[in-house]
Amino acid sequence: METGGRKRTLGDHVVTWAIALFLGLFGVPAVFAMVIGPFQPRPEATVNDGFSSLYLLLALGLTYGALATLRDEYGIPRAWRPSLTQGFVVAWYGGWSALIVLGVARQLIDGGLGLVEKSLGGDIAVWFVFVGLPWILATLHDRRRRGAPGWVDFG
Repeated sequence: METGGRKRTLGDHVVTWAIALFLGLFGVPAVFAMVIGPFQPRPEATVNDGFSSLYLLLALGLTYGALATLRDEYGIPRAWRPSLTQGFVVAWYGGWSALIVLGVARQLIDGGLGLVEKSLGGDIAVWFVFVGLPWILATLHDRRRRGAPGWVDFG
């Protein structure tokens, strides 16, 4: 395959696969474990402080990096243009949203609707602070930067 007027060598392919495997072997199993973890039985005395769940954000970023590396080398799929910003958005917004949904699912399994009802307001507040509010602020900033309608400048 040719890119930028230079023919890719065997060394290029080896380096690409080494990077993709390094990122993928850390990211993919962690994403898988975090997604199926809430549905696994656990002893009554087990307490989850929630910090280990934050690895899902890192795992999503690593998995995205592995896929973006392979996309850069082989160009499949053609329509996808990976970027650092896109990777951050997937890891941050997708990660926090998945953590909250998986947490609610775990509470539903552990204690039914009664347990979910006790913390649903807090879960919604956490989602709004980490996902909703940054999304709104980023959208407003983008509208202001582009001078798009819908932005009111009071200055």
